[in-house]
Amino acid sequence: MSRGIFAKTWKTIILLAFLSACAVGPNAATGSSAAGQKTTEANPTPTPAVEYTDESETDLAALIVENADQLDAAVKSVIAAARNAVSAGELPKDVASDLLDLVQAVESLHSEFEQAIQVYVERFSALSPEAGSQIMQIEDEVKSALSSIAALKVGFDSGDATDGDALDQFEAAWTTIELEPRISAWQETVLTQIDRRETHYMNIQPQSGQVADNRVEAFVQAHDFVQAFQDALDDGIFTPEELAQISQIGANAEASLYNTGDRQLFGYAQAIIRLTRYAVRGEWSLASSGINDLRLSLPAKPQL
Repeated sequence: MSRGIFAKTWKTIILLAFLSACAVGPNAATGSSAAGQKTTEANPTPTPAVEYTDESETDLAALIVENADQLDAAVKSVIAAARNAVSAGELPKDVASDLLDLVQAVESLHSEFEQAIQVYVERFSALSPEAGSQIMQIEDEVKSALSSIAALKVGFDSGDATDGDALDQFEAAWTTIELEPRISAWQETVLTQIDRRETHYMNIQPQSGQVADNRVEAFVQAHDFVQAFQDALDDGIFTPEELAQISQIGANAEASLYNTGDRQLFGYAQAIIRLTRYAVRGEWSLASSGINDLRLSLPAKPQL
């Protein structure tokens, strides 16, 4: 859903930028009518709210990077088209309308960028604090820079194409952010923190005295793992404390299932390993479906 929205918005941005740039110039007065006719068909419609419900941490980070790249290119399109208008010294009404639509598309992309970042911070910053802090800093700077676009909108709306100072201020503010390299570095931070989590939690050892040697106690521990895992899922996030608990209970249950020597139980142990890895890596959809599969496949919890 979100990728489709991004693609649709981006096609609109490209067309609007092209028409705006072509319509501003010595022949603008003769060519503006055709440009106005075409852009009437290309005016962007309001972007529906994007829902991020099952994205993994890596997928959500990739969507944020994709949106950032498109936002960066869109802003540069606004700057280029406005620069042409300043050079020409005139701004026909239809071209001004194109520029305002282009700014609207930028604002729509920024809204999606903001929304995705908010979801990332809410769901994953507790597990990836460095990445959470970095992306919030980037968004603060993006928001601050885009506040300068208001002056451009006033100029476009009034048909004033000669105010180069407002454009210079906006371009300088945006260039200073260096969004593209910083968002790429942020994505690397996300991936690094995920790998570190996996190395830590997947190497937790079973507790002494907690490894069962019979099927009944092994199944009890497997059910305890399912309950702890489901409790962690229910609030919509995994916290470090929950991952520590899941990993420890899972390590105990896994060792107990293998310790029975019953090969029919080894599949349950492997499922616990997979689910622990899903939780650690923020694979939300796989964790949700996987825990349901394990719960349904387990025999009823024995009564000790």
